[in-house]
Amino acid sequence: MTKTAATKQFANADSASEELSGKRLADRAKEQAQEAVEQAQESLQAGISYGKSEIERLTSQSQDFIKKNPSLAVAGALGAGVLLGLALRRRY
Repeated sequence: MTKTAATKQFANADSASEELSGKRLADRAKEQAQEAVEQAQESLQAGISYGKSEIERLTSQSQDFIKKNPSLAVAGALGAGVLLGLALRRRY
């Protein structure tokens, strides 16, 4: 084999090695991205589940309070409505 042929063969082998290394790096980056997305989805699902359970708990507590204290609930709603109306009233 001549010197130039050996140099070309070495350059081709080096290029193939770089392509293989680049492919491995891309595959690893893809796997890491998939893992990150899966972890984010799991965290989001956990947050949604927690939020739903808290809303259900607060709703139950509110209903119990209203059943035990209906006049106080009506007075509170009326007061909140008046305050909201005053805050949103347009002044000319």
